[in-house]
Amino acid sequence: MKICIVSLFLPYEKAGHAGGRFVFEMLKILSRQNEIYLVTRLEESEFPFLDSLRPYCREIHHYSYKTTVKRDLLEAIRLIINYIGFSRFADRIINNGNFDIVQVEWVEAGLMLKKRKVPMIVDAHDVITKPAERNAGNARGLRKCTALLLFYAVKHLELFILNKFDMIFTRSDYDRKYLLNFKRGSVIDVIPHPAGLDITEREYGIQGNTILFLASYKYRRVNVNAVLYFYNEIFPLVREKVPDAVFIAAGYGPPEELRSLAENNSHIQVPGFVDNIDKCYKQAAVFVAPILVGGGIIVKILDAMAAGKPVVTTSYGNEGIGALADRDLLVKDDPESFAAAVIKLMTDQDFASQLAQNGRKFVRQHYSPEALVLKLEESYHDLLQRRS
Repeated sequence: MKICIVSLFLPYEKAGHAGGRFVFEMLKILSRQNEIYLVTRLEESEFPFLDSLRPYCREIHHYSYKTTVKRDLLEAIRLIINYIGFSRFADRIINNGNFDIVQVEWVEAGLMLKKRKVPMIVDAHDVITKPAERNAGNARGLRKCTALLLFYAVKHLELFILNKFDMIFTRSDYDRKYLLNFKRGSVIDVIPHPAGLDITEREYGIQGNTILFLASYKYRRVNVNAVLYFYNEIFPLVREKVPDAVFIAAGYGPPEELRSLAENNSHIQVPGFVDNIDKCYKQAAVFVAPILVGGGIIVKILDAMAAGKPVVTTSYGNEGIGALADRDLLVKDDPESFAAAVIKLMTDQDFASQLAQNGRKFVRQHYSPEALVLKLEESYHDLLQRRS
């Protein structure tokens, strides 16, 4: 088949975010028996990575934007304008491409696309209405009104975009059910995110009482907030029982407010992008994911489990994954119980080892690359049958 993949972010093997890595792996799989035409946004600094995609794509159409480290209002406006420009650019490519299937990665990329005769799929990496609804539910006072208005605006925007597509992909059954609640009758398939792609059989010794959170921070405020929440509310409680504990907030694009924490406290490290993810996971004693707002599947949790690390997260962190709490990982939603869980894993090695083994088994059963291949083939076949 002739498949057009429209990706809001550049997919490549060393992508700083899980979604980009997922699209890269999907391209590799699909290119074995199909012609792939990629339409993608990319930062100017990402141009060197285009060459790694050429073996898998018949054509690559790219739409660039300037690399920036700013996070102010003006930059947010520029980013929205760039999203709109990219969506128009992609629509022109689709119109002239005579494709068998068009698959759009990330809901926002479909903003300016037109509904066409070609079968079209949108891959909802994140259900954008869900965090907006939760923020509205948690807001108080005057902020409540603003948050509610934003929620309704985002909900209608997401519906407007989704209505252009014949099929929707989500990463979890939770997200599938959430979308069906306000878009009844939709054809929605759950596509598993392959986990542990960078995990090897190599062993690395654990380095002391280290607590790891690994994520992409650039344009992902939810991850920045997770670090601040852990550092301010949970980590002091952990250090009361484990004084030599060290918190490592690793990952791509940490802002100054995170880097400054490490400048003032030797018990936190903010190393930035990690080249050897396998080693990073395995040298940690515990992996934490104190996610405060749900939005999709947290792939770094799956990777940590695949690496044999015991994990502590929140209900939001586990909702897309569907692991069994207290068997595959620990789920704690307040600072005191979260801290107690971390302390338990750092002081009870038998308990930590059993939890890690169970988590690793869970990932192998439910999130393998083989499961992705089978589900994609099944979904494409179903879509083409519906349209024939």
